Amino acid sequence: MKRYIGFMLVILVLITACSSNKKMPPMEVVDFRLIETVEFAEQISKAYYYPTSKSVFAMNPDAHQILIRKGDKQPNIIGGIGTGNTNFMDLADMTMAPDGSVYALDSAAKLIKRFNSDGKYISSMELNYVQQPQKLALGNEQNVYVYDAATSEIISFNLLDGSELYRFGRFQLERVDHLYANRDYVVAYDKDKDKSTLFSSLGQFISSESGQIVYDQYNNAIKLSDEALVSKMSAAWLPLTGKAKIMTISRDILAIVVGKQLRLLQLDYASVY
Repeated sequence: MKRYIGFMLVILVLITACSSNKKMPPMEVVDFRLIETVEFAEQISKAYYYPTSKSVFAMNPDAHQILIRKGDKQPNIIGGIGTGNTNFMDLADMTMAPDGSVYALDSAAKLIKRFNSDGKYISSMELNYVQQPQKLALGNEQNVYVYDAATSEIISFNLLDGSELYRFGRFQLERVDHLYANRDYVVAYDKDKDKSTLFSSLGQFISSESGQIVYDQYNNAIKLSDEALVSKMSAAWLPLTGKAKIMTISRDILAIVVGKQLRLLQLDYASVY
């Protein structure tokens, strides 16, 4: 028995030693590095970058289209006015999942349509008891957030069956121009006031502050204003030229719309030893 206990203690010590030697993931953003500028002939309102295929998904609100770009080529376009699976009556917003699939919000039809990373239609989800859906954000693999402009609140829906989970924000929000979410936070950005309102993923109000804010995969807050791009958790800072619009993030790549340009910026992290 004593030999057994001694053997188990040795194993426990080895496990503890091995775990203590594991490298922690990088946490501190040290630089914002411009890696590419994508030019569009059309006016775009927001865009996402999918690092795996190096694809850009850009929303053209005037034509109710989502443009798919790979380098200088445009292999596909999703949308255009219509009632078909690949059309929109009123393309109000779009977002992208970690696997590169695209979710598009049709405000008039009160539908969320899902497409794969090549632009092929996958499915639709009806939005029940929503009056004026305007903005869209994915929380995790199982829920989606929709901003209802008529009631000035954010509604969480179950992606598996389309059921409503909960509502929040009615007393904190007046206008939302961009909705961002991850597993921990929901951020509603008001462009006129240049203000971001922060909630927990369950809808509890946390704070309001100036600028447009998103979070990287390590929950570092990244803030965009008219003057600069700033890491709120470190000293990383980059001045901006031109009038920036909406900022999105995918893994360690920021996508910022400036006029008819999309600027892709790499987040560089401090080395972990």
